[in-house]
Amino acid sequence: MIKESLPWEKIFAKAKYGHRPDIKSGIEASLQEGREFAEQGIASDNAHVLDLGCGNGRQLIGLVETGIGSYTGLDPIKKCIKFCNRQLGSRILNTRFVHLNVKNKMYNPKGKMLPDEVILPFDNDSFDSVITGSVFTHLGKRTVSERYLEEIARVLKSGGRLFSSWFRNPPYEISSEEYRTVFAECDIEKMLAKHFETYYSRGGSSGEWWDQWCLYSQLRQEG
Repeated sequence: MIKESLPWEKIFAKAKYGHRPDIKSGIEASLQEGREFAEQGIASDNAHVLDLGCGNGRQLIGLVETGIGSYTGLDPIKKCIKFCNRQLGSRILNTRFVHLNVKNKMYNPKGKMLPDEVILPFDNDSFDSVITGSVFTHLGKRTVSERYLEEIARVLKSGGRLFSSWFRNPPYEISSEEYRTVFAECDIEKMLAKHFETYYSRGGSSGEWWDQWCLYSQLRQEG
């Protein structure tokens, strides 16, 4: 996918908006996640991948090494999307970044699209995989999460795969705040089970703020 060798540290040092972790540790985390995505079938050869909640595009670092066919980043922070298109989209083949103007108290308080009516701007059956890292942790209400899962299922191809991360109870206290949304474990399982079958999970039990419950799920076959 890469047209040229990219100086990742210099690129992400220019990011001014959105979530900005320590650059070196963020790059290493992305590389590690990319390897896990490949192991779990999210980043398979020639896969068309949607990164929902892409932020400044950090996840792309680990994905470009896995042989995916295309990458689409989607985020509600318009300035992040501008940064990604300028710094990454022009340098990496089959890569694009799209603004999702959905309302969110944390990331896009003036968004025009209501979160529980969100429509992803893609046709049905567009992607082989969808990545949603730290998305459901900021959606607030269960109805919003259910709407996102419905849309994700719509844009996935038959047998498509989803990576999602959550704060669950236990160990966290249940919260409908968009700053940190926490659902009961059984409710997370019920929400996913409507469209997906989960085949692998890790983390989410320490109670530390960075420790999210990471789930790998496959779209249920119809019939």
